[in-house]
Amino acid sequence: MYSNPSWFYCKEDGQAWVGGPHPTRWLMTVADSGQLGFMKDTAIYSETDPVQDCYRQCSAPVVDR
Repeated sequence: MYSNPSWFYCKEDGQAWVGGPHPTRWLMTVADSGQLGFMKDTAIYSETDPVQDCYRQCSAPVVDR
């Protein structure tokens, strides 16, 4: 993911361990290739707490600047 800003639709906690301040958090996004997928929280510069949970219906993505 090289685009800036990056967009994150939602987050999932309780997933595979990645460390950092949210050690089991992954965020849904669209990669530069156009594929939908998840990115580990530790690879994101901004705080991810404001991103809504994936189990709720996603409306608008949150921007990481």
